[in-house]
Amino acid sequence: MNRTLASLILAALLFASCAGTSRKQALNLTESPGITETPGNFTITDYKNRGQGSHIPLWVAVWLNSGVAELEALDTYKDYYVFISRNEGYNFNALNEWARGFSPELDFPRLAAARIEKRFSASVPFPDNEYGSYYEALIRAASDAPWIGADRKDDFWLRREYPSGAGEDGIPDRQYLQDAGLEDSFGHIYPNSSDWQSFVIGPDLPSDRESWEFLILVTIDKSIFAAQVEELLENVKPNPRPSREQVNAANRVKDRFFDGF
Repeated sequence: MNRTLASLILAALLFASCAGTSRKQALNLTESPGITETPGNFTITDYKNRGQGSHIPLWVAVWLNSGVAELEALDTYKDYYVFISRNEGYNFNALNEWARGFSPELDFPRLAAARIEKRFSASVPFPDNEYGSYYEALIRAASDAPWIGADRKDDFWLRREYPSGAGEDGIPDRQYLQDAGLEDSFGHIYPNSSDWQSFVIGPDLPSDRESWEFLILVTIDKSIFAAQVEELLENVKPNPRPSREQVNAANRVKDRFFDGF
């Protein structure tokens, strides 16, 4: 077990052991960045089965900290591609209904298409121009394909509390910056845009926003997924026909599609 993974497990255990009866008693970025550090600044104040003494699952901790690539590196998932379906909002019941209704047969095509789209757009600023009509046709075909082999493994939810004045992306609103003296009347943030972090990160700041995040863990055998992707890549019928340069650009991605996928 490497040091990073050991730290994640320790952090998850620390989170559970430190959870008290007070809603405000929760980890923050300083205490355990491996659990709470995701894009944006927030504190986890509750999570699924916390009241029954359950810990945050390892797959959630790894995904929050490092994303899907690190999750797929675990022995548990070494033979699978991992997909996380995520939904966030302020209505717990609506999100819970979304999670209950999630179906791998119906919802996995969207996850697969999004990851294929990410692969093709990873190294180019304008994939539509780079690959022509092939790109759009491929994403549409992936979204409509009858994928087989996807398996819903687990689901989880957590409640997040944002510092006062910070939005869901961790960026404070304009009024908050002005009140903190970090923005002048011309809209300039000074001395630089990162200075607002010292005002919005911290466990003792008042909160004015909370939201719930629901996560669904889906896996698919690598060989089964790869066979379906390769069939898609070869059988897409773009219209109009891409230029020679666009065909060559698409072929370069196709030839090494699963490198870094």
